[in-house]
Amino acid sequence: MRTENETDFSPLDFQSEPLPANVKAFGMEIFNGSKQELIRHVIAASEKPFSYIVTPNVSHIVQLEHNEQLRHAYAAASLRTCDSRILKAALKLMHIHVQEVIPGSDLTEELMSVAERLKWRVTIIGSEAECIAIMKQRYPNVTFAHHNPPMGFIDRPEEVAACLDFVADHAAHLVVLSVGCPRQEMLARMLFDQGRASGVGLCVGASVNFLSGRVKRAPKWMQRMSLEWLHRMCMEPKRLVKRYAVDAVRMIPILVRQIHGSRSR
Repeated sequence: MRTENETDFSPLDFQSEPLPANVKAFGMEIFNGSKQELIRHVIAASEKPFSYIVTPNVSHIVQLEHNEQLRHAYAAASLRTCDSRILKAALKLMHIHVQEVIPGSDLTEELMSVAERLKWRVTIIGSEAECIAIMKQRYPNVTFAHHNPPMGFIDRPEEVAACLDFVADHAAHLVVLSVGCPRQEMLARMLFDQGRASGVGLCVGASVNFLSGRVKRAPKWMQRMSLEWLHRMCMEPKRLVKRYAVDAVRMIPILVRQIHGSRSR
């Protein structure tokens, strides 16, 4: 029995369905539709040449200020979705409204349900073998291909080539890139430029770890109150406390500049 959020359709059903207009902020176009509209878009694109979706949050906005390779990757993405309620609040200060926050973890979970119903091929780059074993049990109708590059792979041409070849050699409807920002976005751009891969790429960080249960997501009430960042920080204080503090400090002048610019127009 399907829930009201589940959808039963094929790629042919939505080949010509238009997407809602984007909003522009932080020098990029941000998707301004619903999660269900986004899922329909992914299904329609799942059998086409490779395209990819990025999921901007506050950390990404900060990195985009100084990371040219990340900007290069963002520029070629088919869609950029608002991943963070904190980012949505920042957009509101600029008098910019986005219809819905679409966390990458939620999007991945819903698309994996679609993949199960439609018996998709899914390629995952990143995550441990134990996580993939759990995913195979949870989604028995999905054909998985998995490659986990070593730490520091993005600076080693032979390891990058191995990732690109693996995705190209394992034609998929969905390509989940789970190696962290900006590595996953850089890899997505290289896949796009090569033109050998197929399907839709998702740059979604730790989503596979969440979905497999290896890492616990924040309770729903914390997600609703925009406190998921606090939960993650408490789970990984050594890695995240300093990063979140630095991001917060660096985000302030970026936001002030954006607000001033929006008022000047």
